[in-house]
Amino acid sequence: MTPMKVNNHAAAALKAERERDKMQAMRDYEAETLACQANMVRLRALRLAKESAEAQATTARRPGKKKATNRLSVLTPGCGPTRKSS
Repeated sequence: MTPMKVNNHAAAALKAERERDKMQAMRDYEAETLACQANMVRLRALRLAKESAEAQATTARRPGKKKATNRLSVLTPGCGPTRKSS
């Protein structure tokens, strides 16, 4: 073999190795992206379930209407809390 053919074979082998590395890196990247998206979907579902449970608990705990307070008792003297004059 001539030195030129050896270089061509080495270059072709190097090029093939780079191509395999590129394909493996792409597969790794896509797998990582899918895993991240799956995790986001899982966390979103957990968050929505938690918010829904909190909303249902809040509506269940909500008290009824309060009775109207008599504001006149605060404004008229003698009908509300008294102050001592010094």
